[in-house]
Amino acid sequence: MAAPNYIFKRIVIINMESAAWRTSFNGNTFHIRFEVPFDSDTTPNEVTVQIFNLSDQTVKRFSKNMNVTIQAGYEGNYGVLSRGKIQSFRTYREGVDRITEIKIIDGRDTSAKTLKKNETFKAGSKGEAILRRIAEEMLGIRITEMKLPTNKEFKKGYVVSGSPMSHLVSVAKECGASVFWKRGLLVIRSLKEEVKEKMYLSEGTGLISSPEYFEEEGVKGYRFKSLLQHKAVPGTLVEFKSLTSNGQYRLRKGKHTCNGSEFTTEGEVI
Repeated sequence: MAAPNYIFKRIVIINMESAAWRTSFNGNTFHIRFEVPFDSDTTPNEVTVQIFNLSDQTVKRFSKNMNVTIQAGYEGNYGVLSRGKIQSFRTYREGVDRITEIKIIDGRDTSAKTLKKNETFKAGSKGEAILRRIAEEMLGIRITEMKLPTNKEFKKGYVVSGSPMSHLVSVAKECGASVFWKRGLLVIRSLKEEVKEKMYLSEGTGLISSPEYFEEEGVKGYRFKSLLQHKAVPGTLVEFKSLTSNGQYRLRKGKHTCNGSEFTTEGEVI
């Protein structure tokens, strides 16, 4: 498979920060492995990072809820894969190596958040106003990106009870949009919406094998595997040039993997 020279110069950077301490681990200095899943729903994904042979002094500085950003790609072409907070970490031995494994939540877990009393929106309230208030006031989450296909008017008003996140999803759906986490940030828009992230995959640009067609639960599309693509997020436009597909699709889910021999992105497009 032919490929541009730059793809062989891998970049992996793990930035960690708390109120009292910050540091960065570079793949040129440390052996680092990771698995970063992504999808188009409101459940935060669990990211796994493994860093080899850290000192006891360094690991003692780790703490739950410490901010972590993962960047990866190739020299001259890398970017953020994930932003999240540490949920847990442990150190164990694998042969002669001492591995510190860190579990990170990409996004915010709002499953336990419920309202003590109902919140009522007056008749004629628009979807965008309802969504902003649910996210920012009831959940305490800033919306990084919102673009609604239809800013629906709720002529009879709207009542929020119980789980604010479930209502956020419901109102967004009424407006033709999806709610999901993108690199740890909350996004509300249609997956069909035009976005700046675009990927052109062929044998010469990192496509490892021809995309495989799938059809399940009423969904049709292709599964692919390529050299790592940091631009891959839900909604990214993917254009294939291959033996099995030569069209444009939207990415709905996938994962980034770095484990030494493998430095890849896998995904499903529809």
